[in-house]
Amino acid sequence: MSLHDFIKIVRQRWWVILLCTLVAAAAMFIVTPARSDTSQRIGSYTATATLLVGQRAPETRPSARPSAEDDPALQQPVSLGRIELFIKRGQVPIRAAQALGYRDDPALLASGLDVTTDPMSDSVSITTTAADGAHAARVANTFANEAIRYFAEAPEGAGSTELSMLQEATPIPNRSTAGFVIPPDRNIRTALAALVGLLVGLALALLLDRLDSRLRTRAEVADALRMPVIAEVPRLKRGDRADGTILTLNKPLSVYADGYRAARTALMHLPTQQLQGDWSPRRANGDDNEVKVAKVILLSSAHAAEGKSTSVANLAASFAETGMRVLVLDADLRSPDAHVKFDVPQGAGISDYLTSRGAVELEDIMRPTSVEGVKIVTAGTRLDYPASLTSRLAPLLDDARQAADIVLIDTAPLLAASDVFDILPLADAIVLVVRAGRLTENAANRVAELLGRFRVPVTGAILIGGHVRKADYGSGYGYGDSPTRGKNRRTQRSATQALPPRGLDHDEASEPRRSRP
Repeated sequence: MSLHDFIKIVRQRWWVILLCTLVAAAAMFIVTPARSDTSQRIGSYTATATLLVGQRAPETRPSARPSAEDDPALQQPVSLGRIELFIKRGQVPIRAAQALGYRDDPALLASGLDVTTDPMSDSVSITTTAADGAHAARVANTFANEAIRYFAEAPEGAGSTELSMLQEATPIPNRSTAGFVIPPDRNIRTALAALVGLLVGLALALLLDRLDSRLRTRAEVADALRMPVIAEVPRLKRGDRADGTILTLNKPLSVYADGYRAARTALMHLPTQQLQGDWSPRRANGDDNEVKVAKVILLSSAHAAEGKSTSVANLAASFAETGMRVLVLDADLRSPDAHVKFDVPQGAGISDYLTSRGAVELEDIMRPTSVEGVKIVTAGTRLDYPASLTSRLAPLLDDARQAADIVLIDTAPLLAASDVFDILPLADAIVLVVRAGRLTENAANRVAELLGRFRVPVTGAILIGGHVRKADYGSGYGYGDSPTRGKNRRTQRSATQALPPRGLDHDEASEPRRSRP
């Protein structure tokens, strides 16, 4: 993915990135208290009791036991390893469990001990860890005291070893300094959460771009349809979306009108193309570079509500500006609405002409519109069987060629009804209307496949609602319908008239100009 593609995704999915950032920051701001506890929390405590290993004097042995002279084993101390074994096994864990009130197996209690020995100092350390510091110290001290008592009884196998307490266990808190610790400050946490939300939003935007196959840009539409985009019309403002509003007529200096004029110029001066079996654009006239002006132009779209009827009305007004006689045929017999754009009531039209062949002439159903030079033939009143009517449209088009300079046909969507396929071979040029963000890549490939199989002449596509920067066109030439721009032009014109012409002195410039004969 190039940097240009990444920037395009960010511009298209900016709301996803912004939403993720705001949600993450708001959630962290809410859950974090205004005044956080800055004291370090202690998760556990460690307590260690230390015992010294010594040798018991002979006179302190119990009277019931044999003397040291009678039993040589009593004269030798035991190893430190055996002392560790006595502490963790046998009677010491049992006595410690009774002293602590521990009801489970004493071996489980002893398994939590860590008994270490130091031969250099003849010492034994009993260590335990618990969340409660007092409990940890009590367990370590209990095992130490019971071990001292047990060895004082001179049990079998203990020899003359004697244990004494060097230091009782005291709880020591365990403070972990490893790992990353989130700062307790609310502002810092909110900023970190916003950064994480930003990264999540970028990842989500990239994922949605992969899953979303809708076409939005000029390049995407041209690649998917295998045809050029002859004009781009920006998104209409909310106040300009009313029915019956033809911006080419009402706002002739706007960028919307210029977009349809670009389509008109392409239809008049560019050669048509055929989408062949491989669905790649090829010129219909082969190597002949002569451009034949299309007289019958058919406008269609892949789906409904893509701006097809609006484009027909604006193109008709654009052709009428050049002095041509324009005839609009509303051949969308399933959902006719072209008459609404021209503010013409529905009446006798195409269906009446086709069902009453010979009784109704084309001149009888041609109606004037609000646009000078443009007439319309509405869909008519007999619309029960639209598919059978469109298959008999050839005689009407022959008469229309004689009645007007340009014939614009408004038809049904290509992927919604089969009516349009009967009219495709009768047209001189096909124009596809595409609304940005409405057509998917699969639907565009299907449209290209259908047009390629019919071998019809295609001029290109008109992209409606695309992203067109107005500053790129007209800002340096004074075009546009902004009141500020008009004021600037009048101010500049007045200033120009006030200055003397270049090459004349002041006296010559002050003399009135003689009128030319």
